[in-house]
Amino acid sequence: MYHKILCFLAAGRANYLNASFEWNAVKDGEALKLKKPVIEACIKSARKYGKSDAIGLLRGTLFLESEPMSLDMLAERTGYSKTTVRSSMNLLESLGIARRVVDPQDVHHNIKQHRYALVNDAEAKRQVILSAAKEEVDLILQALLQVRDNLEREEDEGCNRARDKGYKPEKDEGYRRDDKLKALLAESLQFYEEMKRTLDLISRFTSKELIEILEEHDR
Repeated sequence: MYHKILCFLAAGRANYLNASFEWNAVKDGEALKLKKPVIEACIKSARKYGKSDAIGLLRGTLFLESEPMSLDMLAERTGYSKTTVRSSMNLLESLGIARRVVDPQDVHHNIKQHRYALVNDAEAKRQVILSAAKEEVDLILQALLQVRDNLEREEDEGCNRARDKGYKPEKDEGYRRDDKLKALLAESLQFYEEMKRTLDLISRFTSKELIEILEEHDR
């Protein structure tokens, strides 16, 4: 009789665990379906910046999660290997998009398992976006300045060659540059220098302060 009771309890526990697992699977599936637009947007964003789909999928999976997710959970949700998840999460951490969380209970039980969550501080997220924009602007601006320096150097060399040949530099057509090229270069430099200044000014204020300043300006 006692043996039958144990078997009954064991079967009941097994059924409960199976039902619990199936319910969690259903909830996970519903959550992914609900977050599909966000996940797709994150994948598109990752591709735009030359990152892998795994980066976008993991970022999208962490969106709207109330609790940090373990490496195992992320691997199960996304279908990626733990190695891919770990390397991708390391990159998201370095970009300031995700953070590593240590569960106090894991520490108490001496379990070395990291959990991951998106950075949810508004100003921190804002700085990540601004940093990416400033990096792109600085990259293009430095390239344009290099083009201007190269152009000026070539014109100087053209002047020197003209003098060596014994005639006035302004008559040497070889070193002259198309005025359209110079105009386009000057226009591009002005735009990116203004964008750099704009982003530098924006970074000095919080989002709330900027909104207040701009709304006050519109009144």
